[in-house]
This record gives sequence, C-alpha cells and structure tokens, in this order.
Amino acid sequence: MWYALGVITELIAGYIWPGQPTYNASFKMFGYITMKQSLMLTKDQKLGRYMRIPPRHLFICQVLGTIIAVFVQLGTSFWLMNSVDNICTDDGFPFTCRQGRLFYSTMVIWGVIGPQRQFGGKYGVMYWMFLVGVFLPLPFWLLRRRYPRSIWRHVNIPVALTYIGYMPNAPTHDFVMFTLFCFVFNYVLMKYKSAWWQKYNFTLTAALDSGLAVSGIIGYFALQHVHVSWWGTKNHCPLSKQPFTAIVST
Repeated sequence: MWYALGVITELIAGYIWPGQPTYNASFKMFGYITMKQSLMLTKDQKLGRYMRIPPRHLFICQVLGTIIAVFVQLGTSFWLMNSVDNICTDDGFPFTCRQGRLFYSTMVIWGVIGPQRQFGGKYGVMYWMFLVGVFLPLPFWLLRRRYPRSIWRHVNIPVALTYIGYMPNAPTHDFVMFTLFCFVFNYVLMKYKSAWWQKYNFTLTAALDSGLAVSGIIGYFALQHVHVSWWGTKNHCPLSKQPFTAIVST
C-alpha cells in the first residue's frame, strides 16, 4: 500500500506539473509520507495495546518523540553532511544515501522527465501493470477458497509485491536476513512454539528495533576514534553498494 500510493502521487503530480520536480516531491510528501507515518503510528499503537500500555500515554510519547526526532534528525543530517567526506557517493561507503538517491531518482523520472515522455511511447504498456496489480491476487484467492488447507493459503500477493518494491534501493544481504528472520520467527516458532510466539513475538519485535538503535549509537560513539580493520569492516561484494550495477552494465 505504501509503494502503491507513492507511485500514484508521483504519477498524478507528474501530469499536473510536468517538468517541476520540486512540486512533485512536495505532492508526494503530503500524499504518501503522511499516510506512511500515520500507518507507522497506528502500528505502534497496536503494539502498545498488546503490551497493555494505556493508549493516551503512548500517544503522548509518540507526539513528544516526533517533535524531538525532527530536531535530532535535521541536526544529525547537517552534521554528517559537514563531517563525512564524499557522503552520498560510492566513495563514502557506507554513507551512500540509498534512500536519498532513490528519492532523487523518482523526482527525475516523474518530475523532470514526466510520465508523458516516460510512458508516452513504447513504454506506455507499463500502464497496464496497474490493472495487472489489481487482478493478480484474484487467482490465488480463488485457489485458497478452493483448497483452504493447501499451500495457497500462505500466498499473499500484496506482501510479495511490496517485498519486491524494496529491491531497487536495498543491498543484497538485506534480503537474506529478512528471509531468515521471517522464516524462523513467523514459521518455525509459530508452528512449533505457538505459545511462546503468541506471548513474546511482538515484544521481541520492539526489543530488536530498540536494540538496533541503541547499539548503533553506542557503537558509533565508542568506535568513532578507533580505526578497526578486519574482514567484517571491509566491503567484499561489489553489488552491496549498488545491487543492480552489474546487471545494468551488461
């Protein structure tokens, strides 16, 4: 849903303001980012309800966290841009700004070039993909209705397409970890340790998110003046910075 609305807002803005990438980005921010942040706040409320946290207290913490995050993120961004050499380039690895470069690419495609020129010629067939996306889940839904205990009940086309949508701006190793964790916690543990999964799965999700943030902060400040060179700090995969470089070059 996130990616679908993002493309739709870019498409609409591209037709309304052709050749205006700033207008396109602003329209996307109000149309897509607002919905995304609302869904994330709703997800936190759902997690808080599972953890028996009063909704009003959780909402106050969400508002305060949002206000603090605005200044912290802007301050951190300006600090990184002035302190990291070659930031947002391949030479600045790992600060290659994958999300920022993806956002810039969408501004060029939908704002500068525009959907009229991008899909007006031989690429016009791409518009049919919107219709394909609407009807693609239908046969799998019919199979699940016809064979309710078969493997088709586990097939979710919207989730699969959303997963594919992460590929253009994600390094290759991310999908290995995604798949591994999803298989262990949402299949193995849910099937063989159902009681544990029902009691601790959502708590574990919050713990992993919090642990990643805290360890990242501690690791950065503890090691920013320590230069460690070993196998784990070197980039061994040429596709880790740009996953499709080899494919595009061939």
